[in-house]
Amino acid sequence: MSKIFSKISLVLSLALMVSLLGVASLPAKAADETLKLGFGGALLGNNASYGLSNLYGIEYAIGKINAKGGVLGRQVELVQEDDGCDPEKGSTAATKLTSLGLNLVLGHTCSGATHSALSVYGDSALVISSSATEVSLTESGDNPYFFRTTPRDDAQVPAQVDYIVKKGFKRVAILHDKGDYGLALAEMARNLLNGLKDKPDGPKDIEIVLFDGITTGDPNFDDTITLVASKQADILIWGGYYSDASKLVVQMRDKGVATLLIGPDGLYNNSFITLAGAAAEGVLTTGQMDLSNSDAAKAAIEDHKTRHSEDIGPYFFYSAGATEALLAAVEKVGNTTDLEAIKKHLNEDTVDTIMGPVRFDAKGDVIGVGFSIYEIKDGTFHEIKL
Repeated sequence: MSKIFSKISLVLSLALMVSLLGVASLPAKAADETLKLGFGGALLGNNASYGLSNLYGIEYAIGKINAKGGVLGRQVELVQEDDGCDPEKGSTAATKLTSLGLNLVLGHTCSGATHSALSVYGDSALVISSSATEVSLTESGDNPYFFRTTPRDDAQVPAQVDYIVKKGFKRVAILHDKGDYGLALAEMARNLLNGLKDKPDGPKDIEIVLFDGITTGDPNFDDTITLVASKQADILIWGGYYSDASKLVVQMRDKGVATLLIGPDGLYNNSFITLAGAAAEGVLTTGQMDLSNSDAAKAAIEDHKTRHSEDIGPYFFYSAGATEALLAAVEKVGNTTDLEAIKKHLNEDTVDTIMGPVRFDAKGDVIGVGFSIYEIKDGTFHEIKL
């Protein structure tokens, strides 16, 4: 009997030990578990400076939040996927992030890649972009779990048209890169300019002398520049990104074509100035409002300088604000899985962020943030007051 009891006692002791070890290990596992966010954006290639600007802002916000204890008692971790600002790669990046079970995503960077990525996410992920401006992303209603902290293209194109009217330009050329972002901008500009004639007090003598697309990545724009010059355009509206625009303006100036170039926020980037060099002087762009003057923003810039040699770029504060707003909603909901509840908080709550107060309308667009017009002088963007 004693041997039997000894064996029973040994088995019970081992079982108790395993049980205790299992219980003891659970809190440690939970404490080690991170709250993972996805990031999709351009990290390599011609448009990498856009994506890096997004990434730097996100990482800054996550660092500040983690230093305060994280969210729901967990440290926040970012999982990155490069999409190169390319629609096909946008789908691939979204597929990779969803395959990892990530349902909260910051990005994507460019409108075309965002559009294709959203078709992959569907209702399985809530996505906040700080730089995708194409109107239909929110206006269509097809993407109920998509938000953005950047204003939309239908805010920046009217600013360009208003500038053209007030400065008295008459002959307008419009070029675009045939992409979702660039073509939509160009078509909007054309429609607004044509619509001026129907307004009782609108100018009747503005003429669109050229509307054409280029092949993105083409190293030579000779034929296009010859066409612009032959039309004697006073101003050229560009729809697209800085990589093509920088080559275009350099070749225009080399050929003695002095037509003023005005572009969208796709040019509001120091990389455009670097690539275009002296030809960038005088170029106009629309760009997101400058948010760098608050004490919090200045502190963030100084912190960034200790970590990176690159400039913060145009989207740093917008992506940091997107991160702060998203994680504030997650904290209120108390979990990362109830996307409908997280969406509700984003729509209804105003969150204090590095951008200032942030809240989103029912479509997912940020409220109270707009565009300014900038002129490049002495290698720097200067805001124009009309």
